[in-house]
Amino acid sequence: MVPSNRTAVPGDSVVEDEIALEPTRSSGFDSAPSADSSGWGATSTSLATSFVNDTAKLLRTRLFAVALFYGSIVGVRYLFSVFVPDTGEGMAGSSLAARALFSFAVAGLLGTRQIFSLKQLRAIEYLFFGLHTLVILVTQYLISSELIARGDVVGVVAFDKNGVIRIMVLMLLYGVVIPNDPKITARVVLTMAVGPPVILALLTQLYSANGTIMGQMVAGEMAASNAVFVVLGAALAIFAAYVANGLRKDLHDAKHLGQYELGQKLGEGGMGEVYLAEHQLLKRPCALKLINANHQSNPVTVARFQREVQSAAKLTHPNTIEIFDYGHTDDGTFYYVMEYLPGMNMADLVEQFGPLPAGRAIYIMRQVCKSLAEAHCHGMVHRDLKPANIFLSILGGECDVAKVLDFGLVKLPTIPDAPQLTTDFTVSGTPWFMSPEQATGVRNIDGRADIYSLGAVLYFALTGKPPFERETPAAVMAAHASEPVRPPSQTGSDVPADLEAVVLKCLAKAPADRFACAREVAVALDACQCAADWDDSRAEHWWLEQADKHASGEAITCVPPELD
Repeated sequence: MVPSNRTAVPGDSVVEDEIALEPTRSSGFDSAPSADSSGWGATSTSLATSFVNDTAKLLRTRLFAVALFYGSIVGVRYLFSVFVPDTGEGMAGSSLAARALFSFAVAGLLGTRQIFSLKQLRAIEYLFFGLHTLVILVTQYLISSELIARGDVVGVVAFDKNGVIRIMVLMLLYGVVIPNDPKITARVVLTMAVGPPVILALLTQLYSANGTIMGQMVAGEMAASNAVFVVLGAALAIFAAYVANGLRKDLHDAKHLGQYELGQKLGEGGMGEVYLAEHQLLKRPCALKLINANHQSNPVTVARFQREVQSAAKLTHPNTIEIFDYGHTDDGTFYYVMEYLPGMNMADLVEQFGPLPAGRAIYIMRQVCKSLAEAHCHGMVHRDLKPANIFLSILGGECDVAKVLDFGLVKLPTIPDAPQLTTDFTVSGTPWFMSPEQATGVRNIDGRADIYSLGAVLYFALTGKPPFERETPAAVMAAHASEPVRPPSQTGSDVPADLEAVVLKCLAKAPADRFACAREVAVALDACQCAADWDDSRAEHWWLEQADKHASGEAITCVPPELD
């Protein structure tokens, strides 16, 4: 599970990532990577392989359904012929019985656990439709010959029409149901379509041998009408295959981005959506984030999306989300691929289980400090640290592993050429966890802005509430800029005095009054007396307890797959 951009704020369950007081300005950031630098050399090959694999799975399912359906229809027709005898009942009945048994045999074969390659499935497909066509045509010829010998012209016409209809049904079943390239479908269907004219030509010779003028006239009329039916059936079958194959390819391509196959949607925010995905070659589960379609034409949003992945990719600390890949589709859809994290974000954790024990809050936030310390060393300021961007997971057998997410608003003050994606009057971030300098639109902020946000997140973790609760985001930002923070212990929460001192120092209005860096915050948290109240064993016990509750049917939002 990966986090949604949701922050547990009373009275407002959804918080936008960005509050813009003035329209953002285009930065001229080049948002389209060149084809040479995209790194997708094997994309077409992997997609083709994936499409073949999908086709094999679909073909087996469809063949099984067709065999079962067609066998049932022919079987019912056989039973009808038994109770309502018709001309040529013996031969026709035997034909129906043989076709029904053959259909059920194919369905039984495909219904087993036997593994079939696409080539083998195609062989079964051709055998199924070819044998049915052949039996229909041979039966048609033999029974019609017998009727001609009797002089039953009406019976011949009726039986011949029925034969054409049977061939049309097979052609339509093949074109509509069987997944295939239209060219292959055309070859198979046209081969079926040749059968009725060949049988009619042979029957016409029999008519001529009998020397009946009426028989010859009927043969001519039958040739014309049968040709219309056969051509119409073949055209419909080929057209259906063309449409179905196109839709199938579109659906397949829609489920794939680069070398990744998309699964279920895991979450979404103001800028993009996150899907569970799997690498086609490595078969590794991952989380794929793509930019929303309505943002594709916005150069600032695209630049922010690119900056998010490029910034995070430079960071290697275990407590920072790991970026695997980045690319864009032929239609310009940008996406990047990150590690898949089973667990939940801090916002969901507090919302579902209430404020965290002081020891656990310290255990988690020390990891966050380590991630921020590396980012600050690279001159990066996160600017959007909030509970929804701190994810708690189980990785490598360790529990309560914190991961810092979403570097879309990261500031790069030490890089001269870094594009400015907002104006001086644009406020970026989440109001409930925003530093005073961000709230007032100060442009040159540093890592101490993240220290303030870290303090706000710690405040939320300990109390279940953000430092300031107001009716509007603007009022919240004004409070961050000018109002003193009520100490966590005064909210009714049991917060140790030494830990409260750390929180309040992080939340100092002036950057100079806060901790100078994230490492100092980590040291201060380590020094708190309750820091030893939570450790690896307690974390593991907690997650195992949630897994047990999940197994017993209690409502748990997210349980790590490893423990489920």
